[in-house]
Amino acid sequence: MAPSWHALQDLLLLLDKCCKELGMLCNTNKTKCMILNPIGKTKIVSQTFPLFTIDGHCLQFVNEFRYLGYIISNNLCDDADIKREIHNMYVRTNVLIQRFRNCSQHVKIAI
Repeated sequence: MAPSWHALQDLLLLLDKCCKELGMLCNTNKTKCMILNPIGKTKIVSQTFPLFTIDGHCLQFVNEFRYLGYIISNNLCDDADIKREIHNMYVRTNVLIQRFRNCSQHVKIAI
């Protein structure tokens, strides 16, 4: 995260430099950029920004992406992640129903 386009590009240049010193590469296909708009619409400075680059490769702008299992979106809303969790809950419930459908009522209550 950075307060401006220029500051983020400087951080990306530093990342590229450190990667090269360590003999590593930054996977630009997995590296994404997201613009988080301020809550107050009057504080939006610009709707478009120049592309960010790492080692000459342009990075893709996205509206949402998955990070450590959570869906992060640029509208500062977690609806997509809540929908994902609800879906996962239905899947787990259906697995339990299928796994224990032949058990007696007494066993189901005990579980």
